[in-house]
Amino acid sequence: MRRIMPLSFTDILSSSQVFTKLIRHRMSKNLREYLQIRVIPRLWIKHRKNILRLLQNPLLIADLAAPLLRGQCCRVKYLILRRRVIIGRRFQVVGRLDIKGPGTVIFGDDCTVISSRIAPVTPYTHSPAAVLQFGDRVVVNGTRFGCYQRIEIGEDCLLADARIMDTDFHAVEIQGKRRWHSVGVSKPVLLGPNVWVCAGVMILKGVTIGANSVVAAGSIVTRDVLPNSIAAGNPATVVKTLQAPT
Repeated sequence: MRRIMPLSFTDILSSSQVFTKLIRHRMSKNLREYLQIRVIPRLWIKHRKNILRLLQNPLLIADLAAPLLRGQCCRVKYLILRRRVIIGRRFQVVGRLDIKGPGTVIFGDDCTVISSRIAPVTPYTHSPAAVLQFGDRVVVNGTRFGCYQRIEIGEDCLLADARIMDTDFHAVEIQGKRRWHSVGVSKPVLLGPNVWVCAGVMILKGVTIGANSVVAAGSIVTRDVLPNSIAAGNPATVVKTLQAPT
């Protein structure tokens, strides 16, 4: 009969709050007693429903662990490749994540990437000075990026299979050059906290979208969107003002 390995201290100490408390106790002789009396009961009270759910259906453990494992694999992969990629804690990846380019890509804590062959997530940078930054708790679902200067996604944003780019890639007036070898204008793109970008949206250079706003499906955003607004159309305009969250 296969023996089930007990939960290691590494698993228990994965929470930063628990780790901080253990450091304060200076890893005393009463460490095991502290875990049994203080830490484990608190974890049980906080996550009781989830633990019972996992016990009833053990297959859910694999479903929950797989995205976290892929996130850790991505961290190791880009560390080995020496890419300029910074990944926060509890990074989750569903599908394949392909990061290319000489620039810097930054993921905050608790970010989730959902990618597929039909709708891949492509955080591509096109210059060494490019910075593509995601805040905490951002969900990226099939979004494609083209960053030449700076693209900043605020915390708690939800991005569907849209395109976000901060450059024209090629010049409008080629001035005797071949179009392929021309360089377009670049301006930063900024998305505030809690923005929802729906499917089929295209966000172009120099756009700032305010906090809590929604960009409707199929819109092409060429101008700034005020906070707490719904923007739609081509070019996108504000069609409704939302109540600011309290």
